[in-house]
Amino acid sequence: IYWRQCKRCKIITEERGSYMSGKYLFREIEQEEIPRFCSLIRQRIAWMDEKGIRQWNDTGYEEEYPQSYYEAHRRKGQFFVLEDRNTEEIVSGGVLKEEDDRWPDQTSAVYLHNFASSITERGAGSIFLQYAEAYAASRGKRYFRLDSPEGNQTLEQYYGSRGYTAVGTCVDGPYKGILRQKELGKS
Repeated sequence: IYWRQCKRCKIITEERGSYMSGKYLFREIEQEEIPRFCSLIRQRIAWMDEKGIRQWNDTGYEEEYPQSYYEAHRRKGQFFVLEDRNTEEIVSGGVLKEEDDRWPDQTSAVYLHNFASSITERGAGSIFLQYAEAYAASRGKRYFRLDSPEGNQTLEQYYGSRGYTAVGTCVDGPYKGILRQKELGKS
């Protein structure tokens, strides 16, 4: 993975050769694209309803994280997306912070929040994570951190298979989560 600058966006990563083969673009979101990401969140919430998963659909997620929340993080340079270069569709995204109150320490890390991926673009979430981890490493960070809801075995397996270790728990209002981290530079 390598990094380069462009006029349209601040950071782009591309990976040559492997299954990505230049199909995806990892970059900061543009202001006018935020409604598209919010639509992705709504699609994911509808999918959770269909699958009987109790998560964002039970917590007032869209009220807790309105469009203005994403706009504020975009202005801070913290909101990234994965775009399909062929269709120009946003297929995954999330907020990448360098501090997080849910964690008891503030070690050298990037923290992922509001992570969502398309229900139709298989593997987009994993690719976003790879790029986000590379972004964190390029900033000299030791860890990539996130949290996920307690009791979701599917997410536990998903993150565990990608090298994330559960290292604690957090509570934020009605949300109870598991703190997970991956040491960068290790597989």
